Parts: sequence; structure tokens; C-alpha cells
Amino acid sequence: MIITLIKEQTTKEYDKKMKEKYGSMEKLETLLEKTPKNILYADLENWKLLLENPEEPIRQEEIIITDKISIGENETQILNIIKNEKPKSIREIAIKIKKDPANITNKINLLAEEGLISFKKGLKNSKIPVLNYDKIEIAI
Repeated sequence: MIITLIKEQTTKEYDKKMKEKYGSMEKLETLLEKTPKNILYADLENWKLLLENPEEPIRQEEIIITDKISIGENETQILNIIKNEKPKSIREIAIKIKKDPANITNKINLLAEEGLISFKKGLKNSKIPVLNYDKIEIAI
């Protein structure tokens, strides 16, 4: 199974993300002088190019090839809830789809292991599932 994770954003959103990550383009250039020939160069070049073309939409893709996961009705429901309803916990997802939390936890952990979702820390060490993509395409 080939899964393509797609994130679409505007140049403005990308610029904001880069400023959060590096502070400014000048700081990134200074950092690049200290650590030549690494991924920072690609970030700098992409940032410059996108600022030259501010109306250009940005489409980032990540491809996962796996046989470990099966995307069925439950997994689709889970992904839709995470994307559209922004639940604060795995338990909240289980309640919404009327399934046992332990069973849903296993499915969510598998989705996370495959890179389809991630977690951010919630209150009292809870894990909040997050879907960082706008679209998921599956080819079988």
C-alpha cells in the first residue's frame, strides 16, 4: 500500500512557519555559514523562492509505503474525527464512535507508528492525536 500525505499551505503560512523555526532569513543564512552543506540550504533556497512568488500555493507530500496497516471504516472514522473535530484525547474519539477505548488506542497507535498522525502533549500526560495533513491518498 502506498499512502501519500498531502499538506497544502499558502506562502504566508510557510513564511510564518520558517520565521518560527529560524527567526529570520538572515539568522538562517548565518546558521548556514556555520554548518554548510546540510538541509538548511534547501530551507533557505525554498524560502527565498517562495517569497519571490507569493501567490504560488505550496503542496508538500510525504509518501509512506507499508503493508502493516489496513485502512478500514474505523481508521477512516478516526482520521476524520481527528481532522475535523480536533479531539482532546483518545477516549473522546472512542466515545464518538462508540468503541472500546483500548481497541481505539491500538488503532490510533498504529496510525501514529505509520506516520499518519502524531501526538502532542495534553493535560496530565494525555496524548492529543493530531493530523498534520490536508489530504491522504491511498493506492493499493
